[in-house]
Amino acid sequence: MIQEAEQITHAWKESPVARIQPAEVLLVTDFDGTLAEIVQDPAGARATPEALAAIHELVPLLADVVVLSSRPPAQLESLIPLSGVRLIGDSGLAPPRHALKEALDRFNADASKMLERIPGAWLEVKPASTAIHFRNTDMTGDQMLALLQPLLDGARLAGALGRKVIEVHAPKAGKGTALAALIPSEDPGAVICFGDDENDRSMFEYICSLDIPHTCVGVWSPEAPPGLFDKCDMVVPGPSGAAAVLEEIVEWARESS
Repeated sequence: MIQEAEQITHAWKESPVARIQPAEVLLVTDFDGTLAEIVQDPAGARATPEALAAIHELVPLLADVVVLSSRPPAQLESLIPLSGVRLIGDSGLAPPRHALKEALDRFNADASKMLERIPGAWLEVKPASTAIHFRNTDMTGDQMLALLQPLLDGARLAGALGRKVIEVHAPKAGKGTALAALIPSEDPGAVICFGDDENDRSMFEYICSLDIPHTCVGVWSPEAPPGLFDKCDMVVPGPSGAAAVLEEIVEWARESS
C-alpha cells in the first residue's frame, strides 16, 4: 500500500529506527527516481528542493548520509552540491579488473554499432559499468534486453533491466554488494534506505538481512518492477513522497538530538 502524508508520519513514528539515537543512524538513498523525478534526458534531472534541504539538515544530525547511485561520481558531485554527504557513484562497483574491463570494452564497441540502428537509444560508459538508455525509443525493456543479450559475455557481464535503462556490469555486483562492504565498517545502530528501481532490489535485500533496526522506503512509480517493494517497510508516491519521509526524519532528529 502506498502511504500518503498522514500515513507517512505514522509509519515513521512506528519505525524501529525512530527509537534509536539519530547520531547512530545511517541513511542511504538512491538519486534518480528517488530524490529526483525521472526525465527524458538524464542530464536535466534535479533533486527536489525539499529533498536537498532535508539532506542538508540531516548531515550533522545522523551518523552518515550516503547517496548511492548508478550515476558516475563526477555527475553526483554536481547533482548533490552539499558538504558532508558521502557520494558513491556507479552503484558502488569496484574498478574493473583486466578481464572485466576487456569484456566491457567489447560490449561497448558492439552495442554502440547496434544502437546506431535504434533512434533515441544511447550508450553511457561508466568506470565499471555501462548503461543503455532507451526511454526515447518505442522499444520495451524485454525487447531491448533480448537484442543486447547475445553481446553479453555471460561469464563476465550481466544486463539488469531498470526504468527504461539496462545496466551492464559484473553479474553479482551492485548496490547490495557495495553496502555489504560499507556498513560493517560504519557500524551504525540503525539504517534507513530509499530506492525506486530494480538496481535497488539488492540494497533492500541486504538491509533487510541486518540484525540492527532498519527501515526500507520504496519510492513507487508506474514503472516499478513487480515485487520490488516486497521487503520495504514503507512505499511512498515518487520523489515527493521520499522528500516527505526525509522531512519527517529531520523533525524527529531535531527533537531527539
